[in-house]
Amino acid sequence: GPLPEEVENLLQVISIKRLCKKAGIDKVDAGPKGGVIQFRNNVFAQPEKLIGYISQNRGVLHVRHDQKLVAMRPWGQTVKRISGLTKLLGDLAKLADKEVEAA
Repeated sequence: GPLPEEVENLLQVISIKRLCKKAGIDKVDAGPKGGVIQFRNNVFAQPEKLIGYISQNRGVLHVRHDQKLVAMRPWGQTVKRISGLTKLLGDLAKLADKEVEAA
C-alpha cells in the first residue's frame, strides 16, 4: 500500500536535500506564499542560465538585494509546497549542472 505520510515526507526531504546539493543551495525557506533560496557563497554555478530562467519566470522569481532568490508562489498547504519546491529546485539543479547542456 501507500507509504505512511511521515515516510513520504522524509523521502521528499531527502530528495530536496539532494537537489539543493546539486544546485549549490545552502538554505531554503518555504512558506505558504513561496520560498527564499540562498546559494552557497551567494554564487550560482551558471549565472547566465539562472538569469535566463528568472526572466522566463518574471513576476514569480526575483533576486533580492542580498542575493537570495525569491519564488512567489501561492503554495498554501505543505503538500503543494513540497511539490512546488521540488520542481523549482529540480530546475535549478539542472541549470547548475555543467555536464548537462540543454538540448
